[in-house]
Amino acid sequence: MQCEGGMMEITSVNVEQMKTNAIEVSELLKTMAHPERLMVLCQLINGEVGVGELQQSSMLSQSAFSQHLTVLRKQNMIKARKESQQVFYSLSDPRVVQLIQSLQTIFCN
Repeated sequence: MQCEGGMMEITSVNVEQMKTNAIEVSELLKTMAHPERLMVLCQLINGEVGVGELQQSSMLSQSAFSQHLTVLRKQNMIKARKESQQVFYSLSDPRVVQLIQSLQTIFCN
């Protein structure tokens, strides 16, 4: 892929290789597709963040927000580290970092 004037130009795609990974790719994108989960991933791009700080940017109840964190953990996109009573989250899938950076470039620059 090449980027010209903010638009990505696809120069070639290995369709057979993508076909073998299509289910995994679609599951990853489906998990990221919810706005709350996407924003959690964006907040974690620069490193570990406490659960309280993560939830501050959400309008969801603690219970609903926790369910989204569980989805991200089950998909191995984030990992949790407990320190005393506080839980800290960080990204655990390097592909997520690349995807978030690409989304930032496409939608925010």
